[in-house]
Amino acid sequence: MTACQSGDSVPEPSSTAALSATPAPTPSPTSDKEAILAAYREVYRTGPLAERAQPQDRRAILKPVATQPLLGTMLKGIAALRAQGRVTWGQPVFHIFEVDIRGDGALLRDCQDARKAGQADDRTGKRLTHGMPHTYMVAALAKEADGMWRVAKMTQLTEPCSPVS
Repeated sequence: MTACQSGDSVPEPSSTAALSATPAPTPSPTSDKEAILAAYREVYRTGPLAERAQPQDRRAILKPVATQPLLGTMLKGIAALRAQGRVTWGQPVFHIFEVDIRGDGALLRDCQDARKAGQADDRTGKRLTHGMPHTYMVAALAKEADGMWRVAKMTQLTEPCSPVS
C-alpha cells in the first residue's frame, strides 16, 4: 500500500544486467500514522461493500479494518439498514486534524463534510438522507496482535467542528 513519496529516490542500476540481477526494492513499512489513516478511511469504503454482500460474508469484509465493539455495531447497523430496504450512498470528505498514538491505541479526530453521503432506497436508488458539513467524528483504533491497526469505536460528537486547512 505504500508508494514512493516525492523526494524519495531509488538508485538507478548501471546496466540492464544489473537490473535483472537486482531484486525488486522492498517498500518500507508504513508508519503507524499512515496505517491508522488508511484503516479509518477504509472503514468508510468497506461499509457499503458489506451492505451489498450476503449476510454471512459481511464479517469477513469488515474484519480487516474493524474490530470489536465497532465490528459488531456495524454488522447490526447493516442488518437494520437492509431490513428497511436502505443502503448508504457516497463518501464523506475527510478533514482529519489529529492522530494521537499511545502504544497500541490511537485516537483520531475528523471534521468531515458528509453532505455527499447518506442513505438511499435500495430498490429505486432514491437518496433519502444526506449528511451534514462539520461533522465531528472521533475514532478509537487498536493495533492488534497481527500488527494491523483497526477501528474499534467511532463516535459522532454533537458539537460541530471547523476543518483545519
